[in-house]
Amino acid sequence: MSQQKSLRVGFLGFGTVGSGVFRMLQDNYAAVTDRIGFPVEIVKIGIRDLSKSRDVDQSLLTDDLESIVNDPSIDVVLELIGGIDPAEKLVETALLNKKSVVTANKELMAKQGSRLVHLAKEGQLDLHFEAAVGGGIPLIQPIKHQLSGNDVLKLIGILNGTCNYILTRMDLEGSDLAEVLKDAQALGFAEADPTNDVEGFDTLYKLAVLTAIAYGKLPDVSGIYRQGISGLKSEEFKYAEILGYKIKLLGIVEPVADGKVLARVHPTFVPLSHPISSVNGVNNAVWLHGDFVGDIMFSGKGAGGDPTASAVVGDLIDVGRNMAANGPGSAIPFGVGLETESINELSSGYYLRIRVNDQPKVLGEIAMVFGEQEVSLSAMEMKVLDPLAKVGEIVFLTHKCKEKNFQQAITELKKLASVRSIEAFLRVEDDRL
Repeated sequence: MSQQKSLRVGFLGFGTVGSGVFRMLQDNYAAVTDRIGFPVEIVKIGIRDLSKSRDVDQSLLTDDLESIVNDPSIDVVLELIGGIDPAEKLVETALLNKKSVVTANKELMAKQGSRLVHLAKEGQLDLHFEAAVGGGIPLIQPIKHQLSGNDVLKLIGILNGTCNYILTRMDLEGSDLAEVLKDAQALGFAEADPTNDVEGFDTLYKLAVLTAIAYGKLPDVSGIYRQGISGLKSEEFKYAEILGYKIKLLGIVEPVADGKVLARVHPTFVPLSHPISSVNGVNNAVWLHGDFVGDIMFSGKGAGGDPTASAVVGDLIDVGRNMAANGPGSAIPFGVGLETESINELSSGYYLRIRVNDQPKVLGEIAMVFGEQEVSLSAMEMKVLDPLAKVGEIVFLTHKCKEKNFQQAITELKKLASVRSIEAFLRVEDDRL
């Protein structure tokens, strides 16, 4: 057994998550010590601005982040600053200096995770990243260990609490996206620049990490289809309710061939019968179907300082236990080169809302276009918007068809004189179609 007297830790970053980790290590000191076998000692805390007041021993603080990853007395580095620069170089240096790393950085793991995991493996070190996906929800460890004997036939996730909060409010209140986004920013659920969240980048990075764990290799993030929620209108939620659906921003991945997956991020119609449809507010969830385990879902708080801190401390305890047992680190398959299929090959149901001239034969013309593109209809709603101007609106729900066929149908519909505009379309995740 190791003769280690303490687990000496350095922080990179001390924002919401970092301060949460610090408090948890203080408040649960005895429990953490008992679970590792020796205490955690915080050696240094790296921050950007030394002039900012923080409720910690000032002697711990430094703005020299390089000094933390180069300090020979530090055993574990907690990377909590996010992004690629300077996080990538700091994590790499820490591993080269024989320090295990715990990170909450989904972008780093999505883009450089394979290289860094293998660097840790070469050094017989730990690189843990449970907090990178799902905040406090245990996701990565169960998929990495308890579920690893399964072939994952499909994985669906609500992976961004900000978007889920916005979509929940739009659904329940009929509010416009801009109005709800403003409230989310005021409440601290959304950043001043919400692009990463509402345009789906955050979900994309998290989906890439989950894909690497589920399928053993990291896909190139450029091969993952991405569509955010910024174009959604309140009308879609009204029709979703009529048709028996909720709208969620989902990350979805499924194998399409040996060594190849179709991975996508987009707002989606989800039937009320699916458990993920009831996940509301800032909560996250991951549902997966394994060949032996069947359907299983994890859900809970996917954002915020305390839930994410919980995942970081859990990883830190795991690292400490490995060190106590002179363990070789946690090597996992995390290769590169997982191929990705084009979204054009997706087979899905679709929701489509169009504005038309309210006149005879319109429906027949539209049905003809769908038929020519091998798109069959499952449901339809029609209403007159303006009797004087003779403007109507038609909503269609299709059976499953190829994405490329549906997109070609939209192209052809735009050419019809009777079609005034294509107002919206969304993919539908429903096995009944």
